[in-house]
Amino acid sequence: MGFQGMTDGVAMLTRAKENLMFTMAALSDKQRIALSQSKHEFIEMCSFNGKECDIDEDFRLHVDPEFGNCFTFNYDVDNNYTSSRAGPMYGIRVLLFVNTSDYMSTSESSGVRLAIHPPTEYPFPDTFGYSAPVGFASSFGIKKKVMQRLPAPYGECVETKKVTDGNYIYSGYDYHPEGCHRSCFQNGLIDDCSCGDPRFPVPEGYKHCSAFNATARACLERNIGSVGDFHHITEKMDKCVCKQSCEEIIHEVTFSCSKWPSGATDLGDCEGMTESECEQYYRLNAAMIEVFYEQLNYELLQESEAYGLVNLIADFGGHLGLWLGFSVITVMEVCVLLVDMISLFFKSRHEEKLLRESTRRKDIPEDKRQITIGTANKNDALVSI
Repeated sequence: MGFQGMTDGVAMLTRAKENLMFTMAALSDKQRIALSQSKHEFIEMCSFNGKECDIDEDFRLHVDPEFGNCFTFNYDVDNNYTSSRAGPMYGIRVLLFVNTSDYMSTSESSGVRLAIHPPTEYPFPDTFGYSAPVGFASSFGIKKKVMQRLPAPYGECVETKKVTDGNYIYSGYDYHPEGCHRSCFQNGLIDDCSCGDPRFPVPEGYKHCSAFNATARACLERNIGSVGDFHHITEKMDKCVCKQSCEEIIHEVTFSCSKWPSGATDLGDCEGMTESECEQYYRLNAAMIEVFYEQLNYELLQESEAYGLVNLIADFGGHLGLWLGFSVITVMEVCVLLVDMISLFFKSRHEEKLLRESTRRKDIPEDKRQITIGTANKNDALVSI
């Protein structure tokens, strides 16, 4: 079972948890469901937006390899619940009974594990979950944030959430980078060891590694040691590329809790118990959970191109206007210059002509420049010089 050479209690407890997970993975789905709490055993009371829930219809069973039977609320995208107001009175309130008397020695704490996720995405409570202790009213206030990334050529992201790749082990759910990392690790392990890690689903036709198979267990540990577990799989495997989604919904969670139940809480009928015994019984075995929106608006983080077509057209128009205006001014100045040059040319020609005429007159003798005008006879010339 892998305890050889171990002396540390924490390490032995961790190995015992791994062995339990290996053992559970070897069972059928029906057997695993029977070994965990049923829906009505786990959920005692539920209300949403001040109205009572239908536990049978409003919760869907989800079997997790580590936490056993889990139940998803508001899973139906075609007929889902919506919040019209913010605050704990208008979210979901559930009373969960964990029955710590059924806990095994590998359980270090008592409480419930909660994961908040879109209904079409696979829940990863071991990675993205929140713990709520028994004996307390735990409040989870959520704020929605939407991240929109640009696809190629501006960046690298997965545009469609619907997965068509057969190597993605979480079939039936939308793409998620966490699921991609786990799929890469699981597929690589199957190729090397011919069996899968019990923490994750396996493709059809394959089985999980057995806790009693020393060879398979050693192969699994060798792969984890060389790769560094699934969170570092992309650093070791060039073929595994896990991109972010182009559109991602993120729920920011604020957690607070208070002691529960109070002395004035009506816990209903505790058969065969006094009021104080009933209160103590619930304090050791039950937890009140509240999940609600802190505010109904959401934050949108959107990527945009640094220099797009609109910027190009705007800059082109600006430069065109600048250079066109400069060219018109230049043409007008050239025209004025040409007009001035032509005017000066003709003016100088006229002055030269006048100067030549004046010079020619000065060169004629005085006696030849007299003009006699008289009455003309028919045989005389009109003018003689």
